[in-house]
Amino acid sequence: MVLVIAATGVLSVATVLTGLITNEASAQQRWPGWLELVRTHPWHSLGLLALLLVGLTIVLVLPDDEKTNSAVGHPRGPGNDRAVPPTPQRTEVAPPDRTGGDDRASREEQRNRLTRLSAELVSRLGRRRTAYPLDLSLAELHRLDLFVPSRLGPYQERDPEMGERAVEALVARLRQGGSVLLLGEPGAGKSLSLYGVALALQREGLLPIPLRALDAVEVLRGARTSGLDLAAVADAVVLVDGLDEASELASGGPLADALLELLRHAPALVTSRTREYEEWIAFETTAISFDEVFVLKGWSVETEFADYLIRLQRHGLVADPDLYRTVVASERLARMVARPLYARMLTFIGHDAAARIGSANDLYGEYLIRLSRATDFAVRSSHSAWTGHSLAVWQAAAWFVHAHELPADAIPMTDLHLALTHERGRVAEVRALDQVIDRRTLHGTEVGEFLHYSFYEYLLARYIRDRLLTVLTPERAVVLLHRDLTREIRHHLIGQLKELADDRLGERLSGLYRQLRDEPGLDPADRLTVCNLLVYLISRTSPAATEQLGVLLRQERDEFLLNSILWALCHHRSDSALSHFFSLLQRDPVFRSCSRGYVLYYYGDVRTSRPPFLDEPPHLPHERTSNRVLAIFESPTFQAIPAQRRYVDLYTFMDIYLVRRERIGGRPLSTLRAAVEALSGQGLTHQMEGALSEMLQAITRQPIPDADSTSFVG
Repeated sequence: MVLVIAATGVLSVATVLTGLITNEASAQQRWPGWLELVRTHPWHSLGLLALLLVGLTIVLVLPDDEKTNSAVGHPRGPGNDRAVPPTPQRTEVAPPDRTGGDDRASREEQRNRLTRLSAELVSRLGRRRTAYPLDLSLAELHRLDLFVPSRLGPYQERDPEMGERAVEALVARLRQGGSVLLLGEPGAGKSLSLYGVALALQREGLLPIPLRALDAVEVLRGARTSGLDLAAVADAVVLVDGLDEASELASGGPLADALLELLRHAPALVTSRTREYEEWIAFETTAISFDEVFVLKGWSVETEFADYLIRLQRHGLVADPDLYRTVVASERLARMVARPLYARMLTFIGHDAAARIGSANDLYGEYLIRLSRATDFAVRSSHSAWTGHSLAVWQAAAWFVHAHELPADAIPMTDLHLALTHERGRVAEVRALDQVIDRRTLHGTEVGEFLHYSFYEYLLARYIRDRLLTVLTPERAVVLLHRDLTREIRHHLIGQLKELADDRLGERLSGLYRQLRDEPGLDPADRLTVCNLLVYLISRTSPAATEQLGVLLRQERDEFLLNSILWALCHHRSDSALSHFFSLLQRDPVFRSCSRGYVLYYYGDVRTSRPPFLDEPPHLPHERTSNRVLAIFESPTFQAIPAQRRYVDLYTFMDIYLVRRERIGGRPLSTLRAAVEALSGQGLTHQMEGALSEMLQAITRQPIPDADSTSFVG
C-alpha cells in the first residue's frame, strides 16, 4: 500500500509540473480544470506538496519492526489467507538461536583462519633456498619453471624403471584421504616436490599446511592456543618435511605426539631421508604408520637431466652446450646426476671441471671452492676492507656446530655470529655466511641451517683435515676428535686426505696415536675415541698402513683398541690379523663383547657415544643393525670386500644372535648362508670355516635353554 501511495504522489507531482510547463509553453492565460487552483493559490499548493513529500519520506524510512507493530490487530494481510501472528511486546533481549547458525559461523571462521595459516606456511616454505641457483628460492624455481618433476615408486619395489610423476601421484593419494611417507636420498628433491604438492593442492581449492618437522610442535601449540582446530576443516592437508631432522621421536615425546595428532587429521604427506628412516626413525616411531610409502627415484641423463639443462638455458642460467655431452660420455658422471643435487652442482662448475670429477667429494670441493670465490668477490665489492676467505668462514661455522653439539638445521645465529666475528656488527662475515646458511625463526629465535646438510658434512671434514695437517699436540687432537664422526663425514675426510697424497701423513698419525696412549690425565673415553679414529684414518689413507698398524698392534693391550686395529688390518687382507682376531674371539669374552658392541654402536642400536661399547646382558635389541648389515650382505659389492674382513663381519653378526639365543630364518637366513658359502676356498683355515658353520646351525634351530653360547663355536 505504501508503495502504491508513493507512486501516485510522484506521478501527481509530475503531472503538475508537466501542466505548468505545457501551459507556459502554449501561452494560455487560463489553465484547464483543477490546475487553475494551483495557479491562483501557488503558495498553498507548494505547501501541500511539501507535506505530501515529508509524509512519503517518513513512510519509506520507517523501521521494519515499527511497520510490523503497526499491523497488530489486523489478522490478515493483503493477498494472504493465513493469519499473521501479532508481534509480542518485548521486555528483554531473547537469546540467539544456537541450533545451527552459530556452528556454521564458527566453522566458517575456522576455515578463514586456517586459510590464512595455510597461505603463510606455503609462503614460508617457498622462501627456502636451494643449492643451485643459490639466489633463487623454491617459489622462484617453480615460478620460472625450473622445477623438474621427479618420479617415484613403491618403497618395496626398488627397480630403476619409470615410475609415476611424483607431484601428480602424491596429490592423487592425498585427495583420496591417505597418509603417505615419501623417502629419498639427500638431494633427491624431497622439499622441492613437497612445495610442488602444496601449490597443486592450492590450485584444487584445498588447504595445504606445510611444516618442518622441527617446527611442528611450535606451530601446533600456537594453533591450539589461538583456538584453531585442524579437525574442524575438512579440506586441510598436512605436509611435514624433514622427519629425519627431528632428534626426539621417541614414543611419548612432544614431536611424536604432534605427528600422531597431525596424522589423525589425514590426509598427510611426510618426507624423510631413506637411510635415516630405515636405521632409526622407523624404530623410534613405532606408533606412527602410513597408508603408503614411496621412494623418489633418481634422475636419468636422457630425461630429467636433459630437461633441466634446457630449462636453465631458457633463462640464461647456463650456456654450456658441452656439459650434457660430457656427462653422457662418462659412466661416473651419469651415476652422479641421478641425484638432482649433484646435477645442479655440476651445472654450476661447468663441463671442464666436471671432466675432472672422480667422486662426490671432488664435486663438493670444486663446487664450494668456486662458490667461495664468487662470494669473496661479491662481499669485497660492498666491503672493500674484506680480506677474509668465505670458505674458511663456512668451515669455522661447521666446526662451531659440531663442537657445541648443535643441530645443523637449527643453528642459533646470534651465537654463531658472535663466535665467528667477535663483534656483532661485522657485516662482511655475516654476508659471507648468508651465502650457504638460510635463516628462519624458531621459538622466537633466529636460527639457520646450511642450504643442504651435506654442505655441513663436507665443510666440517675440511676443517678437521686442515688441522690434521698441522702439528697436533695430544690435547689439541682430543679437542678435534673426541666426538666421533658420522660415516658421511668420515668418507669426506678420507677423500680430502687422499687428494693430498701425503706419504708422511700415516706416520704422523701413528706418532700421535702413541703419544695419546702414553699421555697421563686424559679421559679414558676420549682416549679411546681419538685413537679409534686415528686407526681408521691410517688404514684408509696411508700407503704403509699395514706396517704402521702392525707396530701399534704389538704395543696394544686394550680390548677395544685391539679390536679396532685388527679390524683395520683384516680390511687390508692380513691373514695374520685374522688369525689373531679369531683367536681372541674364541678365548676372550670381553674382546668378543667389544666386537659385537662396536657393530651395534656403528649402526645405531647402542645410543651412547662413549666407548668402549660392550654388548653385555641385558642385551639391547638389534633391529637397526640387522636390517643394515643384512642389506650389506645382500649387496653385490659385499663380495668385493676382502675375505678376511667379510669373515669378521659374519662372525660378529651371527654372534649377536647367538648370545641372545635368537633364531633367524626366511630371507635373512638365505642371505647368511650365501655369504658363508662364498667364503669357501678363500684361504680360511678349516677351524675358521667350521666355526662359522656351527654358528649358522645354532641360530637356525631352536636354541638350547641354559646352554653355554661359547660351546657352539669353541
